Amino acid sequence: MKRTLISFAVLGTILGAVSVQAGGFDRSGQDTSIILKDGNLLETTSVSVSPKVTGTYKSGAATGEVAPNYSFTNIAFRTDINDKISIAVIQDSPFGAHVDWTSGTLYQSYKGVKAEIKSSATTILTSYGLDNVTIYGGLKNQEMSASNSNPLMMAYGGAYNITSTPDSSLGYVLGAAFEKPEIAMRIALTYHSKVSHDIAISESVTNASNQTTTTVGVLSTKTPESFNLDFQTGIAENTLLFGTIRRVNWTQLELTPPIYKSLHPAGASLKKFTSDTTSYSLGLGRKFSDQWSGAVTYGTESAEGVGGSALGPTDGYNKMGVGVTYTGEKISVTLGAQKVNLGDTQITGANDATTASMTGNTSLVTAVKIGYKF
Repeated sequence: MKRTLISFAVLGTILGAVSVQAGGFDRSGQDTSIILKDGNLLETTSVSVSPKVTGTYKSGAATGEVAPNYSFTNIAFRTDINDKISIAVIQDSPFGAHVDWTSGTLYQSYKGVKAEIKSSATTILTSYGLDNVTIYGGLKNQEMSASNSNPLMMAYGGAYNITSTPDSSLGYVLGAAFEKPEIAMRIALTYHSKVSHDIAISESVTNASNQTTTTVGVLSTKTPESFNLDFQTGIAENTLLFGTIRRVNWTQLELTPPIYKSLHPAGASLKKFTSDTTSYSLGLGRKFSDQWSGAVTYGTESAEGVGGSALGPTDGYNKMGVGVTYTGEKISVTLGAQKVNLGDTQITGANDATTASMTGNTSLVTAVKIGYKF
């Protein structure tokens, strides 16, 4: 099948990772578009995220910066087996989170609270093309780990700490795409299954007498299933409209270590979502010459609308992005930047009382995507 993806449409995917906590723990956006391209192709995408997430405690004191910078690199390869069958291998970081509360002196502050969620996934896809329709699917091997340090638990029996050993589990991907080459149109729907993990953890509690008790156990959790609807169409000569609708069932993900739950009077989770999310992005691209093209993008995700937590200091977002692509005979390079306005949230503690107000926060996302044809 003739592939119609115009090069600057990749801006919609390299800027898929929007910010700390956006879309829950979303990072890569789980892009699989390489399977719908042509020939032998290797792509690397490097993303850097610089969030500025601060707020004010109930006392009026500043929280300081609570979201560290982070970066990751995704790698993807594809090749045609014949004129109908193709394969692709994708390595990405689908989910993650990182918070580090380094300021505050009062009891109700979150000073010393740290948490990090890491994941990586290797996905192998096969596609079959017939006329204007392509179906594709495959397996993914996903690895996940978690860590947390919470000195505030001293009020409930002791300062708390958790470390883990990464757990690997299998999931799957299914998708289908329809194309009309004469108008550069493509609509692709991709489903990513949830992935169950049993993460080996070590939980320790240090009491007021500086005595530490360590318990080895298992943190059972799931990363959520998701649906990506990607589309593009030519709207004028050398002009493309493209976008993505992404639905993630975040209510399937809950982080509840056994000792942490037993310590907390309400049996609370480290992180639990009360609703699923749908994010939207839309872009307009223009080809200026055979080598150069550019695009602008806009995206949004509505707020969850409930009290935040130390692990979730923002809620929803709006984003604007720009980018440029150079396409040579063998190599293409796309540079993109995105400004994200992060949604406000009120962090709540015991009895849903507000402990900190997080407002006016932003994030800068920069990305470089290099493609090599061979």
